[in-house]
Amino acid sequence: MINTGIYVRVSTEEQVREGYSIRAQEEKLQNYAKLKEWNILGIYADEGISAKDIEGRPEVKRLIADVVSGKINNVLVYKIDRLTRSTKNLIELIDLFNENQCAFNSLCESIDTSSATGRMFLKIVGIFAEFERENLAERVKLGFERKAKEGYSVCTITPSYGYSRSKGTKIQKEEPIEAGIVRRIFNMYLHDDYSMHKIVQILNAEKIPTKKGKLWNAKTVKLVLQNPNYIGKVRYACNDAKNYFEAKGQHEAILDEGIFYQVQEKISKIKKITRTKRPRSGVYFCGVLRCPLCESKLSTKWNYNKSKVGYPSYRCINALKGVCNAKTMSHAKTTTAFEEYISRIEDFSETAELPDNTPTYDNAEITAITAELEKTEKKTAEIMNLFVSDAIDFSTYQGMVKASNERRNILQTRLGLLTNESEDGEAHYTTPEIIANFRDNWNSLDNEKRLQFVQKFIKKIIIHSESQGKNAIHGNVIIREVVFNEF
Repeated sequence: MINTGIYVRVSTEEQVREGYSIRAQEEKLQNYAKLKEWNILGIYADEGISAKDIEGRPEVKRLIADVVSGKINNVLVYKIDRLTRSTKNLIELIDLFNENQCAFNSLCESIDTSSATGRMFLKIVGIFAEFERENLAERVKLGFERKAKEGYSVCTITPSYGYSRSKGTKIQKEEPIEAGIVRRIFNMYLHDDYSMHKIVQILNAEKIPTKKGKLWNAKTVKLVLQNPNYIGKVRYACNDAKNYFEAKGQHEAILDEGIFYQVQEKISKIKKITRTKRPRSGVYFCGVLRCPLCESKLSTKWNYNKSKVGYPSYRCINALKGVCNAKTMSHAKTTTAFEEYISRIEDFSETAELPDNTPTYDNAEITAITAELEKTEKKTAEIMNLFVSDAIDFSTYQGMVKASNERRNILQTRLGLLTNESEDGEAHYTTPEIIANFRDNWNSLDNEKRLQFVQKFIKKIIIHSESQGKNAIHGNVIIREVVFNEF
């Protein structure tokens, strides 16, 4: 029995322009399947979705899953471009269908993939479908550019904070409450001389959400301060310096130009400091510490005395935004608390219950993986021979080699786990062994070695600060939990 899956798709634009509809496609394909005496196992419909790629289409993913599971052995579409307009995706799908003994049929193109002629014609049609998609993308780009030059906002999803735009309209309108917040942000930055971080804390403390209902941060505040929308201009290609331009907009301005350009001058004078995201040896717990209240990562903060000697501490990222009350914790006290924790850990009752993660040998599986690795190496050589003899094109060659390499990496990783060693020869550790390593070696390590130890063996540390009185800068540090990496 030929179990058939019918796939239909239509984008909103196509339905309006060409009269494509999901129901019309379904009806024609069901009638065709009945004439062929195929058993219709299911209808897979992606409505209002582009065929640019597969990732954003849930129904085509469901179709693929049913093909792989063997649930259906025949796929029927109205036209090839209903399935995909990417030649690469088309070839990948057809290969997947062939690997799972699933036929492919297109009603309008009368394609039968069981023959070499049908497969060749399929690739040719796919090339034209991809050409049409790229041509459409260029027309859309030109349309957006013309729209911006005429002074209309090109926002496709969310207008700038301070404005709204009704569906079907071209001109954005002032949103009174948000516009007031915009003016306030500019006033705080220019006249009150508040930093962007200070503005973030004020907005979040007053529970004023961003346009998307999220918390403010320095980046979102800066985007508001640098947005020329507020002086009646529209922008095009914000992320493309080469094609970026501004034009006089059709909408009303929120701000005076003088205020806006004073702010731009002030921002331009800010020193650009490039901060490394990698933890430094002086603060070797950076990256693994977590806030006990909100579980956000802790960042580092340095305080300096009159002699300009720095004393590092850790603070919650959300505390900087004014939405968490966690206290800062000194690096020195954190180190002391960690040393006390690892010295006492052997006395914890749960330590005895920690699972032994030592890999066990499975000779049968090791033999099987070794044999498959040898086959994979031979297959890679065969792929190269196919390319050299012009049996496959370069794109197909790249795809096949990539798949082969991915499989080899998976096999090598599994083999390493079975033989208790990784590809670089490093030993694997159980949790008790890691704890023993810390206890035996920590005090003899310098800061650089401690950094390496922490980054390798620790996943996260839940840390808490207990108040020591009004005059204390930092509270007493308590470590609630240490989660070790699994090997």
